[in-house]
Amino acid sequence: MNSNKRVTWTLTTVLLLFAVLSGCATPSAQLTKGDFIEGDVAGGEAETLNWILAADASSFAYAGYTLESLASYDNQFKVVLRGLAKDIEVSPDGLVYTINIRDDMKWSDGSSVTAEDYVYTLKNLMFSDWLNYNYKDDWQEEVDGENQFVTPAVIDDTTFTIMRKTVQPEFVHTLYDMIPYPRYIAVKYEGDVDAFTQAKEFNDLSYTGNLGPYKFKEWLKNDKYVLARNPDFFLGKETGAPFFDNYIVKMFGTSAVMQAALEAGDITYCGIEPHNVAKYKNMPGINVYTVPTRGYNIIAYNQRKNGWEGLGNKMVRQAISMAIDKDTIVKKIYLGFAEPAYSFIPSSSPWYSDDTVIKLGVAPLNGKEKAVELIKQAGYQYSSVNGRSVVLDKDGQPVKLLLVTTPGSDVVESLSLLIRQELADIGIEVEVKWVQWPTLLRQYLMNKVPGGEARYNNGPEAVSEEAWDLTLMGHNTDPVAPSGSRVFFASDGGLNSFGFFNGQVDQLFKKIRSEEGLDKEERAKMYSELAKLISEEQPVDFIVYTRGNRGFQKTIAGIEPGINMGYNYYMWRFE
Repeated sequence: MNSNKRVTWTLTTVLLLFAVLSGCATPSAQLTKGDFIEGDVAGGEAETLNWILAADASSFAYAGYTLESLASYDNQFKVVLRGLAKDIEVSPDGLVYTINIRDDMKWSDGSSVTAEDYVYTLKNLMFSDWLNYNYKDDWQEEVDGENQFVTPAVIDDTTFTIMRKTVQPEFVHTLYDMIPYPRYIAVKYEGDVDAFTQAKEFNDLSYTGNLGPYKFKEWLKNDKYVLARNPDFFLGKETGAPFFDNYIVKMFGTSAVMQAALEAGDITYCGIEPHNVAKYKNMPGINVYTVPTRGYNIIAYNQRKNGWEGLGNKMVRQAISMAIDKDTIVKKIYLGFAEPAYSFIPSSSPWYSDDTVIKLGVAPLNGKEKAVELIKQAGYQYSSVNGRSVVLDKDGQPVKLLLVTTPGSDVVESLSLLIRQELADIGIEVEVKWVQWPTLLRQYLMNKVPGGEARYNNGPEAVSEEAWDLTLMGHNTDPVAPSGSRVFFASDGGLNSFGFFNGQVDQLFKKIRSEEGLDKEERAKMYSELAKLISEEQPVDFIVYTRGNRGFQKTIAGIEPGINMGYNYYMWRFE
């Protein structure tokens, strides 16, 4: 779905599926039979089907089976049109974007999807004060020192424009992600956040018409999410796609149980944990594809007032990141199916700068002695307690940190235990607390000021309902336009839940998205400086970029392995 640039939270193995026109041979419509069953671990289940309210990858993916964005990317990052009739036109001055949508997209009542639906979704929903859209800042620009929204305007039924007052070199990638709400339904709930949140049409996806390959059928939380084949899917008219009667996401308590279901033939697809890859590759009925991903795993440091005060000191954050050895994580936990991460820009990106990024957690910037020395330089003392050397807080008490994460994944559990041991070796005790994903989001990541509404970033004075110090999360990035990660690291970033506020970082994100960034060499320098600054500040410990292992029953054909694997999933079929 529209997740190319959409950077979202998940540490479970989620295959983000993109429904676009495939270039593979046309199968017969007679192949339409049977169910495709995707396995997932319950800790990573979706929060909502009302996608504009979502902050997690699973929610976007669940809704995305039924909706189309304007465009996507194939495995070579080439743009593939979906809702667009032709590619977006950009004026010579870079300020006017003309979007032409297809004329065969329909809502469930049979009415056409029009340019008015897109413009209404932008102006009345995404840009509104009453509805908290987490990626709102993607649609804003700074004009005369103030943030303003861009200006959408309807030209005719299938054409609309978006006008800017400033140049943003990567803005077109934001536009490709657009999906609309039907204006005729949304106006009934406009201005009432509770009514909109609870709207039946948006929570059962009954409005989606022919916009996706599947239609919502049933959702039993912690059990299964069921979709039925959409015979009217506008991209499947000539081929009869999709080719499965039902697409089912089946939840399991642990990754081990899920993988056993794949082995038994009870499910069609699931992610394979690193230690099981060799085993499943040797099974005659299963294909395992190892592919690069856009996902990286982090340890987020809570720099808000209900985290340990030491985490507000970058020297302490650097010390913790130094103590956690990334090569050990790559070799012993991911068994080589990962590479160390140092910033939000992956090595596969044209904007990655290996020479400038600061590589904490690998030699020479690793080791327990160096970490201890940094903690002392930051002003913290060590004392012997029960025969162990421990860090003391400002009140002279032993430091004990709370790491909160979700259960179910062998990798996450192993990583949590390794972090606890690594920090114990530098005198910091860590308690690991397992909570379900909705609890992690609502009680630990969302924050608010007294009397305010809980959001993922309510400014520097906001705190979460429950205190915490560390959490394991997964982020997705866009290698083509990584500035989308400002949603996590900019002061006004909608998903900056860990409370990192740095004016230099904010300015660099702005420069990248300004006229200065039109020159690709200058933009590369800006990205290099930004990656260096963030890797030095260490608001999070960038742990690894993962390589995904995807296990499929051999009866499935049409798969194209790659970084955007799944972009053509509606063309998958049984052989």
